[in-house]
Order: sequence, then C-alpha cells, then structure tokens
Amino acid sequence: MLVRTDAAGEETEAGGDGRRDVVLGVDVIEPCDEVIAYGFEAARRRRARLRAVHAWRAPDRLTLGGSGGGPAGDQERAEEWLRFLSAVLQVRREKYADVEVLETVAEGKPADVLLKAASGARLLVVGRRVPGRPALPRTGPVTHAVIQQAGCPLAVVPHG
Repeated sequence: MLVRTDAAGEETEAGGDGRRDVVLGVDVIEPCDEVIAYGFEAARRRRARLRAVHAWRAPDRLTLGGSGGGPAGDQERAEEWLRFLSAVLQVRREKYADVEVLETVAEGKPADVLLKAASGARLLVVGRRVPGRPALPRTGPVTHAVIQQAGCPLAVVPHG
C-alpha cells in the first residue's frame, strides 16, 4: 500500500461517507483473481463503489489496410471489451452482492486510463506479477507509472 504524504488525510476528510470509488485495474486478457478479490474486499470494507477499469487499444489502422476503422468499429470493440470485463467480474459480483460495481472500458494506454479513472478516488488497486526468480523485484510499466503518478492511495497486489 502506497500513500502520498499530501493524500494521507483525504480519506477521512472527504470520504467519511464511504462513497468515493475504489478503482480496480483489470486485465481481461490475463485476469488475476487475487487482484480482483482485493479490489472487491477493499470496496466492501470502505462501503465504496468499485469502479473496475479495463483499457484497450484500437488496432493500428495502417496495418488493417483501412478496413475496420472508424467510430462504429471502435464502439463495437468497446462493447466487446465491456462484455469480457463483465464476465471476468461475475463470480466476485455474486460473492460481494453488497458492493456496487461500475464497469468501465476506455481506449488508451492502460496507465493513462487508470490515472484518469483514479482522479479523486479513495483507492487505486493494481497488480504486480511476481517474477519466477524472487531476486528480481520488478514492476511492469503500468504499475510503475501509477506508482509514480497516482494522486490517491495505491494498493499493489503481488500475484503469480
């Protein structure tokens, strides 16, 4: 758990009613149950809404040969990513029926999307893949970026 000194008192001052969001970064391609479970439990404990966020990137239009582009194609892709996100969260939604969940997908770089979603959040939850060799502590690019830039408390959940 990382908390910036300038954000340390914000949870009790601005979030006393428990309604500011807990933002959960979700990779729907390789979802991690430990990270998702932590996000749901954090939202439940704080009596906050859980905003599950997945970032996606549109394929490069140059490599597509001009087909499949445009707003209609992007909207269809966003809807498909949202269906994937809903499916990934379904088991936890049933277990944590008392947690209000807002599912969000956005086109863009994952770190940028998460930082924007976490603006004013009570907590941002992301994962960190633990390498096979414990002597190599390393964070991925998304986790590294949010560690450096998040203005809210941050929970980094290690997973295999």
